[in-house]
Formats: sequence, structure tokens, C-alpha cells
Amino acid sequence: MELPPETRAAIGTVTEHVYEVSRKDIRRYAQAIGDDDPRFRVGDIAPPLFCHSLAFEDVPVDELRADGLPTELDLPLPTERAVGGGSSFEVGAPVRPGDTITVRKEIEDIYAKSGRSGDLIFVVLTTTYTNQHGEQVARERGEFVNR
Repeated sequence: MELPPETRAAIGTVTEHVYEVSRKDIRRYAQAIGDDDPRFRVGDIAPPLFCHSLAFEDVPVDELRADGLPTELDLPLPTERAVGGGSSFEVGAPVRPGDTITVRKEIEDIYAKSGRSGDLIFVVLTTTYTNQHGEQVARERGEFVNR
């Protein structure tokens, strides 16, 4: 399958948003994942995968796409829906209350493959989380499979 030029042109697209972390955010995340570590429960430091919850800006449910993803992932693809295809997550400096986290997403690659069930388009997205001191607190590389 040949990808249209407008699809290939999306490679390298970067989006950013900033999030200020509160003690309450950390406590709620720890509670949601069932982590009883006292440091997380009082909100002194965030659990290792906390940044993943900051990946997308808050969007009302009625503004999500039919597949549940935010519209910021809308790309000129000849497909109807996306599912997660796997990811890797690296943890860096700890996240603490009061940190301002810059979330930078870059479309690293878009490629097509033919599978048993038809054509698939893979979107590789790298998300880097950096605090106000310029320290990387996390990095995620994920693939979305579009069909």
C-alpha cells in the first residue's frame, strides 16, 4: 500500500502542551492504580508511570473520536480507527508537586503493511516529558495501528 503524500508529510509534526502537577494529581493517580506507597499516597513524589496520564490534554468525552482517542491524533489516513500497537516507557528524573511538565509529542514515522486482515498503517509517536529545569522525567515511544 502506498501512503498518500499528505500522510507522509505528517512525519515530523510536533505538538506541545504544559501541565502543572499538583499534590492532588499525584494522590489521585496513586489511588487509581492501587499503589499504597506512602510517598505516592501523600503526593510527595509521583509513581514512575504518572507522566503517561499527562500525554493528552484534558478533552471532554463528547469531543473524542469514535475510537476514544483525542482529535490531536487526527492524521490524513485512509482508515477508520486506531488501536495501540505497543510502547516503551523510560523513566528519568522524579516528578514532584509543583513541577511544570512540558509534554512534547512528535510523529516519528508513518508506514504501511499488509496483513491477513488487510492493509494496516502504523503511526510511531514519541512523547518526551520535561520538567521546568529542563530535565527529562520520562520518554515514551508508542505505535498506533490504524485500519
